[in-house]
Amino acid sequence: MDTKTSGQASSAVRQGKRPWRIVGVALCLLVALAVGTEATLRLLLGLGDPVLIAPDAACSYITKPDQKIFRFLVHTYINHYGMRSDEVSREPSPGAVRVLFVGDSITYGTTHVDQSRIFTQIVARGLPAVVHRPVEVLNASANGWAPDNEWSWVRSRGILQSNFVLLVLNDGDLTEPRATIDQVGDGLPQKRPATAIGEFYTRFLAPRIFHIARRSDPGDTVATNDAAMRANLEDLSRFRALVASQKGRMVLVFLPFRKDVPALSTQPEKVLHTWGDQNQVPFLDLTSAISRYSVSQICLYDHTHFNAAGNQVIGEAILKQWPELGLRP
Repeated sequence: MDTKTSGQASSAVRQGKRPWRIVGVALCLLVALAVGTEATLRLLLGLGDPVLIAPDAACSYITKPDQKIFRFLVHTYINHYGMRSDEVSREPSPGAVRVLFVGDSITYGTTHVDQSRIFTQIVARGLPAVVHRPVEVLNASANGWAPDNEWSWVRSRGILQSNFVLLVLNDGDLTEPRATIDQVGDGLPQKRPATAIGEFYTRFLAPRIFHIARRSDPGDTVATNDAAMRANLEDLSRFRALVASQKGRMVLVFLPFRKDVPALSTQPEKVLHTWGDQNQVPFLDLTSAISRYSVSQICLYDHTHFNAAGNQVIGEAILKQWPELGLRP
């Protein structure tokens, strides 16, 4: 084979390898892009590591215990009892006043408000100066819970020797039937997704591309359901009796959605206030505190849940009204 023929053969071999090299380089770039995107979504946004719920025989579901999450630049800590609050023992510290909040996503605070800025934590920091005693604040709450879920939590766990138990209800809770784990939808997963990219696509991108409507929480709207209202008022009576039997004091906190004030919140407020009077349960109405601000000032993008500023308003209002309730350890 002469030199010319040999050179042509070598050139043909090089040209034959070139497409495979391009494919190899492209695959390496795609892998690097996928790895970089996965790392960015995990480290900066916390995708791939959502707050999880767990099935519960008593109250359908709870926020899964023992979680420490950093997501959307927000810290969430769930203690050993499934509460979004500091770790606690079964018994309060000597001389401490223990306050147990029970509620739904409004009390839980969402994953868009840092744990240090939700209103239960604001109360925890400010209440010692009001009662002149050390204070332990517990936050037993979960997204989507209805009064029957909340009563069931207290019935199954007790009040953990709390001096005061504050049941926080919004104007949609009064007619909301018990929430089940099947109803709460994709927003409350039971297991972590395989990848952050996968969660970004299924939870945020695909619903917008394909106009997939998410299942809504029935408690986010004020409905007409007399049977559910009667059942929930009966749960409140059971709640009060159990708290009293464990030497605690129940307080009913009314925290309506800002968007419902005053058009839709007035009637539920009257019903709950009447129930409180009839059952000698202090009634803490936070309507006037939040009505001073517009929806855009104190609510998140969904116009339902409160942002950090809204939580600050709520926490300060509870602290301000605490002496008026006549509550003493």
